[in-house]
Amino acid sequence: MAKRKVIKYATPEKLEKVNKKNADIIRKYFSFKNMNLSESSKKSYQSDFNQWIVYIMENYDNQYILDIIDEDVEDMVDLVEDYVAFCTSVFGNNERRIQRRMSSISSFFLYLRKKRKIKENPIDFLDRPKVRAGEKLQVKQTFLTKEQVEEIRQGLVKLNDIQLSLFFEFGLSTMARANAISNVKLNQIDFKQKRINDVLEKEGKIVTLYPSDRAMDLIQQWLDIRAEKGIENENLFITRYSGNWKKVDKSTLQGTWIKKIGSIIGVPELHCHDLRHSGSNLLYHSGMSLEDVSSLLSHSGTEVTRQHYLQANKDAIQDKKKEFEI
Repeated sequence: MAKRKVIKYATPEKLEKVNKKNADIIRKYFSFKNMNLSESSKKSYQSDFNQWIVYIMENYDNQYILDIIDEDVEDMVDLVEDYVAFCTSVFGNNERRIQRRMSSISSFFLYLRKKRKIKENPIDFLDRPKVRAGEKLQVKQTFLTKEQVEEIRQGLVKLNDIQLSLFFEFGLSTMARANAISNVKLNQIDFKQKRINDVLEKEGKIVTLYPSDRAMDLIQQWLDIRAEKGIENENLFITRYSGNWKKVDKSTLQGTWIKKIGSIIGVPELHCHDLRHSGSNLLYHSGMSLEDVSSLLSHSGTEVTRQHYLQANKDAIQDKKKEFEI
């Protein structure tokens, strides 16, 4: 049996370039934990963390871990999701290997909480099924199909919830993260150009969002309903708290709204981030160029888009293969 190729990712040269604050806080974590492990196990865990901080250097502008979380815990949730996908696709990690990586990172965040460096553990926002004896952990990333999108639309019509329908269409078509969706204000909407301007995204980026015509129509319907009910609020997405209409927070989007949408198609583990992945994947397989999809996602290059936001079209591959059958 051929040995699996070992990928040398966290090389000494790369580790020299990582944010010194990240290397230092990881070192303090290991010193605090003083793990009762064999030397080989300690080296293995250290290797995991080295790969993680190198990944942050190469894909997240070498930001300091605490700065990412302080700005928005959702940013770290996104980072960990992307890192898991990276480890699966590039390193070829199996389910149990991914579980170990996530457990290690979660333990690190628990240490930061104990030291009062952070308020929330980002891993708590991710589905992380426990593995029992004889079972495999399923690391699942949902890419909605066109058929599922239509099924959701029909289900939302039956629910007769315009704002929930708008949230689905808006998230799918703009591929914006939950934090950005939560913060969209009415004065950012350009109805003439059908754009959402000056939206604050992760890493302090200011981006333009491009909702679909369907989403723009729902925005108008939602605003008409609000006018009829006398609801005044500067934010597009709102909910009632203690009798008052306020901006919807990310926990509501992630914990209630998206779960209600997922239940329509029997996917209770659907995440807000899955709308981002699904929108980019559907656009690409409908013919949009990789470069344009990457630009809409506000990625600095196409490699992250290719590795983590696109799913192979197996039907197209199979049909193409038939043209060259031997």
